[in-house]
Amino acid sequence: MMATVFLFLGCKKDEPVAKIPYDLTIEGGISTYTTWQFIRLTKPATLDQDNVTPVSNATVSINDGQNDIPFKEISSTGIYSGEVVQNKNFFKGYTLTVIYNNKKYMATDTLQPVLPIDASYVPAVVTSRNGGYRLTIPKHTFSTSVAQKWLILVQGKTWTENKFDESFPFSYSHVFGTPNALHPLTQEARVLDLGINDSVNIYKFSLSEAYSTYLYNLFQETDWKGLLSSVPGDVKGNISGNASGFFYATDVEMQQRTLKTLAGN
Repeated sequence: MMATVFLFLGCKKDEPVAKIPYDLTIEGGISTYTTWQFIRLTKPATLDQDNVTPVSNATVSINDGQNDIPFKEISSTGIYSGEVVQNKNFFKGYTLTVIYNNKKYMATDTLQPVLPIDASYVPAVVTSRNGGYRLTIPKHTFSTSVAQKWLILVQGKTWTENKFDESFPFSYSHVFGTPNALHPLTQEARVLDLGINDSVNIYKFSLSEAYSTYLYNLFQETDWKGLLSSVPGDVKGNISGNASGFFYATDVEMQQRTLKTLAGN
């Protein structure tokens, strides 16, 4: 009888999900692409929630090394915006400060210059297909000399930092080696079938050492999980206090390239 009770208790799985251990989630950072910068504050959400809850009435500012620039919320969206004119202080730190519910959250990241988009290299493979081209873009490339983030979009589609709800298909160059080398996982890739005269918009983003390490650790809990992987855990960002996310500083370059040009490399 005692064994039956233990078995019944052990099979009871429909318990409430554990309380989320964070006060809020912080997204966004500093970019050289435009002087207008955007930070989004939301309540942490579980995987079964479809929508995030914006955090309003917070005090948000960014320090560019000399001045504190206040940010204002856009129409109760949880998105705070401000103009940081000095957005190209390379090798210097930018500091975010958020005050919400009498709690202060701070984060600093260092702005690194992006390596220019090389005329002979873009992380994509071009093959001819039925009179056009197929562009295969791996999501992850490993053991590169410099950590970078990429975004390749078909002509007519553009990237802007304030589109927090849009899922952009970024790809990443990691200075670290392939994870789970003994049991490699299937490489994720994105495929675009384009005409011979089509063009793509290529964005390249610099990553600080801290941000690239954070992303690599994050992907170990998401993209690179396998049968022998450990139980997912929380990946701590650079924000002090009880908040999740990572405040970044990134340099951005954009080029428009034709498929003919890419196919010739």
